[in-house]
Amino acid sequence: MSPLDFPRSVLVETTLRCPADCIFCPNKKITDRPIDMPWELFTKIVDDCRGKGVTEFHPFINGEPLASPYLEDSLDYISRNLPEAAVHIYTNGYLLDDSTASILLRCRNVREVHFSIDGFSKQVYEQHRRGLVYERVIANVRSFLDRLRHHPERIATRVVFTMTPDNEGEVTAFRRFWDGLVDMVDVLPCDGRGGEGRLPAFMDAQRLGCFQVTDRTYILSDGTVVLCCKDWAGYTALGNVKDESLQSIWNSPEYRRLRDDIGQGRIADCEVCRRCVSDKL
Repeated sequence: MSPLDFPRSVLVETTLRCPADCIFCPNKKITDRPIDMPWELFTKIVDDCRGKGVTEFHPFINGEPLASPYLEDSLDYISRNLPEAAVHIYTNGYLLDDSTASILLRCRNVREVHFSIDGFSKQVYEQHRRGLVYERVIANVRSFLDRLRHHPERIATRVVFTMTPDNEGEVTAFRRFWDGLVDMVDVLPCDGRGGEGRLPAFMDAQRLGCFQVTDRTYILSDGTVVLCCKDWAGYTALGNVKDESLQSIWNSPEYRRLRDDIGQGRIADCEVCRRCVSDKL
């Protein structure tokens, strides 16, 4: 299938549960859709992707995927029905105990794990990741990395540091600490979540460009398909997978037009894009 016939990467909001209350995340503002995606809806999405050339499946948008009540079942369902799709896990690490780590390591499709850690010191980290305990997160992540050394399959790892005015000074120490422990260290300025996050965008977040729409699709916990991960509130509702197939939504005239416009830099007609690029300190 050609790239425009079906997305290569699918992001699914399996849960909105999260033990953290991060200062830049809109998660706690979401009250109008299911806290957990219904199992029947999740399996329908996976079934819709079968045989369509999906190369990446991300069970995450606006929650902590390890908090999903059907984490193990969902990973097993992906493995059985999308054997060629690499599963990417995004986690703050707080729930990554031995039991949860074992679930991830048993899934042959898990190919990459991202750890979101926004500080080097306990004080700065807990200022940003409110509700979490720095020592527990670091211990969980280090334990998981230790287990990976003896794991027969290759799983890539990265830590992601969301930079704000209050943690910018810890970037150098953060990089020094994690370099060599994980495969990649990403430091990304807070992007403002399309103008609707708790913090505005920091520094040159907009200069990173937009890679969100040309080959990716995003599905919220109620089945709504939206344009990108920053559209956590559903401004660009393009259809609902409860009512029609993901392929028909992806190939709708509106969705095709938006992808083409954004690919060409034409964003004036897209509210989420306007909010994103205008959201600056």
